[in-house]
Amino acid sequence: MASLEDYDEFGNYIGADLDSDDEEELDAPQSYAQPSHDEPAHAPLEGFDDEPSNALMELDDGPKHNAVILHEDKKYYPSAEEVYGPDVETLVQEEDAQPLSEPIIAPVKVRNWVIEEKGLPETRFDKRFLLDLMSFPEMIRNVAVVGHLHHGKTSLIDTLVFETHKMVWDSDKQLRYTDTHPLSAQRLISLKANSMSLVLPNSRGKSHLVHLLDTPGHMNFVDEAASAMRLADGIILVVDVVEGVMVGTEAIIRHALAEGLSIVLVLNKIDRLILELRLPPADAYFKIKHTIEEVNTFLAGINPDPALRLSPERGNVAFASTEMGWCFTLRSFAQMYAAEWEGVDVQEFSKRLWGDVYFDESSRKFGRKAGTEAKRSFVHFILEPVYKIYSQIERT
Repeated sequence: MASLEDYDEFGNYIGADLDSDDEEELDAPQSYAQPSHDEPAHAPLEGFDDEPSNALMELDDGPKHNAVILHEDKKYYPSAEEVYGPDVETLVQEEDAQPLSEPIIAPVKVRNWVIEEKGLPETRFDKRFLLDLMSFPEMIRNVAVVGHLHHGKTSLIDTLVFETHKMVWDSDKQLRYTDTHPLSAQRLISLKANSMSLVLPNSRGKSHLVHLLDTPGHMNFVDEAASAMRLADGIILVVDVVEGVMVGTEAIIRHALAEGLSIVLVLNKIDRLILELRLPPADAYFKIKHTIEEVNTFLAGINPDPALRLSPERGNVAFASTEMGWCFTLRSFAQMYAAEWEGVDVQEFSKRLWGDVYFDESSRKFGRKAGTEAKRSFVHFILEPVYKIYSQIERT
C-alpha cells in the first residue's frame, strides 16, 4: 500500500512501480464506515449543533422537456404587467405613429378669457365721424389715466362712457367698462392696461378723437402704467382727495416727468369729505388745497419748473366724484352760472373761484380781505351748493 511519501505536493505518484495487484487495490473504490445514529461520529465542537445538516441542493426529479422552442417564442424579459402590476396601463408608442408637427407630450395651453359685449351701446356721436377723425393725426389725443390703487381711474373712464353713450346709470353696480379680464371684474382691480376711443369736445367745443389708456394702480403692475405713458401725449393723474399722495402716485409722477408729459390733476372722491369725514365746507376747502399742495411739493422736488405747477385757476385741476358720476373744473362750473345769469364773463369769473378771494353777499363784490360776512368764493359758489344737494338727498 502506498504511503504519502510516494506522492509529490501536486498528488502525482512518484513511488516504486506497482504490481497489478496494487493497481487494482488503488482503483477499487474506498468505502468508509458511516457513523451510527446512536453515537456521534466525532466529538462535538463548541458553538455548533450536533444535529445533522440538511441538504443544500434540491434535486428536480420532474420530467424533463426536450421540446424545441422557436426563437420568436422565447421569453427573455418579464412583461410590463409582471413588472408594473395589473392595475397599470402601459402603452408602447411607435415613433412614426404621430406627425412630426405634433409633440408626443403636448404643452399646457394657457387660455386668455376676455369679457366681450355682443351689442355695442348707442353712442351720442356718429361712429362714422369717429372713423373720419382717424385720418387727421392733429385731431387725435392719446391720454393715459394713471393713479394709485383704488383712486378711481376706471370709474373716471366710466363717467366719460356714460357721457358719450346712451346708457342707463346704475348706482348700485359699477360699470368697469375697461376691465375686460374676468379676474379684473371679479377682484375689482385692473390687471392690464386697456384702451378706449371716444369723441370728446375741448373747452371751445371742438371735437377730438381721444384714446384713453386705463392703467392699473397696483405697484406690482407699474410697468403697465409706464408702457401706457410711453404712448401718451399727456396723463390724467387721479388722486383720492382724502388719501392724498401715495407711493404709487409718486412713482407715476417720476415716470411722467421723465417722459416730459403734461399732467392734469383730478381730485376724486370729493363726496368722502361730505359723507365720511363730515367736514364743513370751509374745512373741506383747506383739505382740498392741502392735497393739491402735496402734489405740487413732490413735483417741485423733482423739477422746480414753475410751468409744472398744478392749480385750479390754471385749468389743470379738476374735481370729481366718479362714484356719483360728476366731474367739473372752475371753468365748467362758471359756465353753469353763465347759463343761468346773463352778462357773466366765464373767463374772469372762473379766475375768482379759487384762492384767497372772498365774496360779500351784501355788496355783491369780490375782495382779497375776509370780512365778517364774506366767504371764500370757492366755498360760496361751489362747495355750498354741492353740500346742499347731498344734504337734500340724505333727508329724502
